[in-house]
Amino acid sequence: MIAITRGISNILSRIAFTHTSSNASFLRALQTTYVLNCEKIERSGTGENSTVENSDATDAAPGQRKELTEAELKLQRKDRTQVIPVETSMRYLRSSAYQQAYGNSFVWELYRRNHKGQIPPRKTRKTCVRKGVISTGNPCPICRDEYLVLDYRNLDLLRQFISPQTGEVLSYSKTGLCQKKHFQLLVAVHKAWDYGLLTYDVPFRQFDYSEYYGKDVKLKDCDVTFLVVGGGIAGVTCAETLAICCPTESILLLTESNIIKTVANLEPVARYLHKFDVHERSLVDKDANEAIRTMVDQLQYVNGNERFIITKGDRKIRYRYLCLCTGGRPRLISENNSLVLGIRDTDSVLEFQDRLKTASTILLVGNGGIANELVHELKGVKVHWVMKDNYIASKFVDPGAAYFFQQCLGKRQQYDAQLKGIVKRLRYDELKVTDELASNDSKLDMKGGAALGPDWHRCYDLQGSLKEFEFCSEPVIHYKCHVTSMTPHDENDNRYMLVTLSTGEEIKCDFVVSATGVYPRLDFICEPTLNIVDEDGGIRVDEMMRTSTPFIYAAGDVCTASWQPTDHWFQMRLWTQARQMGSMAGRSMAAAFNNEQIYQDFCFELFGHVTQLFGYPLVLLGRYNGQGLGTDYELLLRITHGKEYIKFVLQNGRLRGAILIGNTELAETCENLILNGIDLTPFGDDILNPDIDIEDYFD
Repeated sequence: MIAITRGISNILSRIAFTHTSSNASFLRALQTTYVLNCEKIERSGTGENSTVENSDATDAAPGQRKELTEAELKLQRKDRTQVIPVETSMRYLRSSAYQQAYGNSFVWELYRRNHKGQIPPRKTRKTCVRKGVISTGNPCPICRDEYLVLDYRNLDLLRQFISPQTGEVLSYSKTGLCQKKHFQLLVAVHKAWDYGLLTYDVPFRQFDYSEYYGKDVKLKDCDVTFLVVGGGIAGVTCAETLAICCPTESILLLTESNIIKTVANLEPVARYLHKFDVHERSLVDKDANEAIRTMVDQLQYVNGNERFIITKGDRKIRYRYLCLCTGGRPRLISENNSLVLGIRDTDSVLEFQDRLKTASTILLVGNGGIANELVHELKGVKVHWVMKDNYIASKFVDPGAAYFFQQCLGKRQQYDAQLKGIVKRLRYDELKVTDELASNDSKLDMKGGAALGPDWHRCYDLQGSLKEFEFCSEPVIHYKCHVTSMTPHDENDNRYMLVTLSTGEEIKCDFVVSATGVYPRLDFICEPTLNIVDEDGGIRVDEMMRTSTPFIYAAGDVCTASWQPTDHWFQMRLWTQARQMGSMAGRSMAAAFNNEQIYQDFCFELFGHVTQLFGYPLVLLGRYNGQGLGTDYELLLRITHGKEYIKFVLQNGRLRGAILIGNTELAETCENLILNGIDLTPFGDDILNPDIDIEDYFD
């Protein structure tokens, strides 16, 4: 027995000598395994028969025992094929071996992740064990110690991963667990809760009984601390941010419609990139609190010197801080034409859906996001698609990705777009007005609601009248041309439009859909005049979303970013940037009110956009099409027909942008590679090799 123990001690000493630079906690785990084996041998040698057997084995050992090599010992330490019973793990946690290895610390407390670059990946690696063997040099706290078994009965281990303050399971970003072990931890904890082995607090709900009673707030003029104009994504996000930063101050949201846009199902795709849904909420809902008050009216006049506005309903509202989020207007190819329809807000989509029921042929003009979504979703109608570009979706992708998308035109390949995480959203209380003001409201010429959000087409049935195109409609695409003339005609009490293209071709259609972009909406008077950018007509704002007039801010499509952008960011009028700008404007206004100093949000360091095109999830990062890079860059492509299209834009060996279609799991890795500026030259083309998991490599 003594000879065997000395042999194991010598082996451990050599291992400790050769791995002096390795993780100290990993060495303690090796010593723990050794102590457990010694305890097992001592227990087995207590009986008389076992003593005889051990003595015989000791006598025969010198001729039969073979000392393991260092490589065999290393492989043996990494082997995880042996199943450790949970009872053994429970005894281990109460043993002196565990106390010697971890002391009074949690098993994860002294663990540190290894990662390249300054910014750690948001997620830990998928797993530390592959094919029964530890496949990484720095396994997570559970994988490195084989005697730590996650089971609902192993309460001493589970309690180490539960916050004593909140009772919630600690995040893997704090504990360092790999994704597989973290999932097993969640299953074990929830199972222990179900069996009653672990206690948890049931949330206590505070009822606001005032919401069961009617409210009649009469308002003509008012004073507010924060006034936000616009019920779109930027405006609502700004108001919600203000309610979080300044919950006791008065916040008023001025909107032109009873429908506002709220961000829901917010799910991180990468560290600073999120995908989300946009829900439409009616202001007449009764189940609302007064965190944010709303008013249905239209802005007409802004006085920046005396800090008040006047609405079309003849209301005068004084403010301390004002944020303009009036959005943009569709750029129609023909104004005041009943046969030309622009898709911008909910009302225009409802009108489009109603006209589509009796239509057989339509003409779609434009090549932006809404045009591409319409082409994919339209059924039962023949579509003529007119664009000035030589490939589809040119606003977002390159010709290669456009060809990838074009292969699925006319097909119905849908991805599961159900998002899991749901954020808590504030609710709103509509300010009722008197009968006199209500009669004035009926005379207002309201302009409609806010812009559509991502995946807006899910809520509508875009079905035409043709049975042969009942399931799909493959469009007729007219490249590199534009509309030169449109002539309405009446035939048998049916109106139609005869459209002539620049190529000379004439097309007969029921109506024309104009999806040619938007321009900033500035249909109000402001004194003093705001500084407007000549190139696109937007309000000039700085990095804090401040305009040229003190105490007035702007966010969303109505503004133009005039600060010096970073190397990886540029402005596009998209839903994601509307949310980011609205949040930044809210934080900036709250900081000014509280006399605090803040810095621009980190999301403006890297351009990112998440959406869906032709049924495929799409992620755009950085200079994804080489914007502003000239010709001094190279492309790496990985294409799997019908499944994925991945493009990397590299300059001087460093990743500058990426397009991810179909497979978006690389989003966080690409984000880290762009921000950290890691030199990828040593990897060459293998960086997109499907047989190499670059997520684990750069973790």
